[in-house]
Amino acid sequence: MSFEGRLRRLEESGRGGVCPECGLSPKDKGYMIMLDEERPEVSFKGDPGERCGRCGRFLYVALHVAYDSPPDEEGGGLT
Repeated sequence: MSFEGRLRRLEESGRGGVCPECGLSPKDKGYMIMLDEERPEVSFKGDPGERCGRCGRFLYVALHVAYDSPPDEEGGGLT
């Protein structure tokens, strides 16, 4: 391992392993984003599969919004 690689690892361990580029630590799963096909104006507008160029971690955890019909309609509501 090169001197620069060792220095980078030492610096990252001093920050608790937080990547200086994305701000995520090894235990983080990514930043939560919302994907909403019915309301694209409030949906995330990027690549949900994007990874950090430095540490390789996934940057996002995508929540897919699903709509159900109202409870008073046939087959609607929670079952």
